[in-house]
Amino acid sequence: MKVSDYIAVTIDRLPKGYVFTYTNFSTEVSQKEAVIKALNRMVQAGKIGKLSKGKYYKPESTPFGNLLPNQT
Repeated sequence: MKVSDYIAVTIDRLPKGYVFTYTNFSTEVSQKEAVIKALNRMVQAGKIGKLSKGKYYKPESTPFGNLLPNQT
């Protein structure tokens, strides 16, 4: 399984609004950059959102747009 496929499957299982980082994905140390690149590509495609450097979230869609997760 490719890294991008593994990440997509893992993100699909997460609840909407869940905040995660690249450390949530168990891969080899040599594949860390591949995980980060795949996450950034998913942000550009609109599949996930980016809160800040290294922090991503699964968006929750409403009729008014995407909700940001509670950052408390």
